[in-house]
Amino acid sequence: MDFKKNDIVRLRNEYFDKIKSKIFFPQNLFFIDKLLDDGMSVLLRNVDIKIPSSEICPVKIDGEEDRFIYYDPVIAADVVRPDEAIKCRHVDRDEYYLQKMKNCFDSKGRSYYDILNEEHFVYVHELQHSKPFISRNLRINYKVSPFIKPLPSKMKLDAIATVMTYKKYLDTQHEWNNSIKVYIEKEICPSKMVATSVCTEKTAYVLLFENDNHFGAKYAEFYINSSIGKLFLLNKTTNGKLEGNVTIANLRKLIIRWEDIYKECCVYLECLTQVINVYENRLGKDISALTGLLSFLSQVRDAMVMEMIMPDLFQKANFSVLKKWKQDTDAIMLDFNLAEDTPNKQIELIENLIKAIGSNNDGIVNEMAKYRIYMLEFMRFAEQNKTDL
Repeated sequence: MDFKKNDIVRLRNEYFDKIKSKIFFPQNLFFIDKLLDDGMSVLLRNVDIKIPSSEICPVKIDGEEDRFIYYDPVIAADVVRPDEAIKCRHVDRDEYYLQKMKNCFDSKGRSYYDILNEEHFVYVHELQHSKPFISRNLRINYKVSPFIKPLPSKMKLDAIATVMTYKKYLDTQHEWNNSIKVYIEKEICPSKMVATSVCTEKTAYVLLFENDNHFGAKYAEFYINSSIGKLFLLNKTTNGKLEGNVTIANLRKLIIRWEDIYKECCVYLECLTQVINVYENRLGKDISALTGLLSFLSQVRDAMVMEMIMPDLFQKANFSVLKKWKQDTDAIMLDFNLAEDTPNKQIELIENLIKAIGSNNDGIVNEMAKYRIYMLEFMRFAEQNKTDL
């Protein structure tokens, strides 16, 4: 078969069964990313192993082998008047691509479905080669439900906190004296915290929690500051980068998810991370190790949220950041949470934590080394399946 880059193909069933434990989705459908070794092997998109070309098969256009292909055409932007809401566009990924093409037309008014029927294509890659204007809009609907855990606890942020702009908060500040405040910056970027318990010059929004809900407020900070939290606050990512602005609408509809058994150690981690962040801002130029520690703890936070939502991905890769963090740090983090708010005590506990996480060859540092191997792949998986998470 004459395959090219971006062709949709499948693997021979026996070979797929052999390697499917290394793949993060259950469908036997793939895009070719690259031809290697003079065509003797290929790389498939989202698959990290080299595949012999002899194991690659074409995908029949029969409603079975190609059932999970959908059509996502590029549509010109709508003109929106100043007083109108932006129109939402929803692509039904469960709609079979040929069915969708019955409602897509060329400049002469012919449906794409009729155009394809005239040429009697047998395989999807033949259609792709012949009709590039259709090919570039074909997508694979990977069913990710086996990897996503319906967490026992989840709630919209505006159900547990009052969400308002910082300006409105300042105008009504006297009404919120007894509330727990979480301050939200407008700009999202990968290396900075969005939610903190301290107001900054970049604060744009405020979350106000009941005065007895310190725990819930701190967990909200933990979740929002994770890469998953930032991803859910963005309308879209640009070239896979977590960059953009927080809107009050996205804040209000954000779903906070948690698993009770790990919620406490997540809160402890966020307390520690924010203390390190304060020290790093003040002393980072003199103590460069603080920057490294802060980066490490931020990655631990990312991994913990991702594992709570998608535990089967971690199970497939045979490691657990959640279990190791809880195991290595529970006692120390409890001391940290209960300690007096003095610099000497904080430094002592930070020193104990560094010793704990660095002294065990089978501990969190080792587990995070495994996570880094899969980190980009897991995040790409989350971005591609954001609507299902």
